[in-house]
Amino acid sequence: MRRGAPATRVPNALPDALPDARRGVALVLVLWLVVVLGAVGASVAVAARGRLRVAANLRDRAVARLAAESGVVAAARAIEDTLSALGEGAARRAYLDAIEDAPVADDALGDARFRVVLVDPSARLDVNAASEDALARFFAPFAGAGAARDVAREIRARVGGARPGAVATPFLSVYALGTLRSLDPRAADAAAPYLTVDGDGSVNRVTAPPPVRAAAAGQLVDEPTRVVVVSRGWRAGAALTHEIQAVYAVQGTQLALVRWRERDL
Repeated sequence: MRRGAPATRVPNALPDALPDARRGVALVLVLWLVVVLGAVGASVAVAARGRLRVAANLRDRAVARLAAESGVVAAARAIEDTLSALGEGAARRAYLDAIEDAPVADDALGDARFRVVLVDPSARLDVNAASEDALARFFAPFAGAGAARDVAREIRARVGGARPGAVATPFLSVYALGTLRSLDPRAADAAAPYLTVDGDGSVNRVTAPPPVRAAAAGQLVDEPTRVVVVSRGWRAGAALTHEIQAVYAVQGTQLALVRWRERDL
């Protein structure tokens, strides 16, 4: 290099490279931000759909319950109106004895639906109210005479709390008989259609089948003393169904509520 000649300057590439590097970092950050926002949005959407399903289920259950309750009210009112119109006598007895075949409520209220059936519990032996002798007579054809006496004794001990320190535990369902130690499950299933937990101890001689009439000697009546209104309600297009079982005592031309059960199906 000659003295006095200007020095040759090497071009510095760093300033030109910095904008590209910054753009790359910004692009990565933007991509991560898009991923994060997408995940948040998906979570919000899932949570919203979950809340909508919960709200829809609550709506369906509320509609189903109200529909089932409407069916109970409509059926009870129809029975009372019919009893008032018939008065006392043979026509009343004929109507009550055929209550399970009577026209039932099956209606729609907007998108709510309900269907009702009527049950005569007096045509069955009440497992909670029957005496030990009646139970033994009833179960003999299903379990044998010897086992039937053991079954009857166990039922009365559970229902009446007969043993020292035992707590009275009435049966809430005839299918709970399957928990008895002395009763074979197959015999319990065969006997179940002839039994009830909704009676008052009396048996309708007109409608009760022979096994029930034979067991309930001395407790026979000529018409139902109770009626069970079984109402199922649902919202059109929904899967959930709500069932109400209302047990009424027949008192003249009026029905008096004895028991009320509800469940989702």
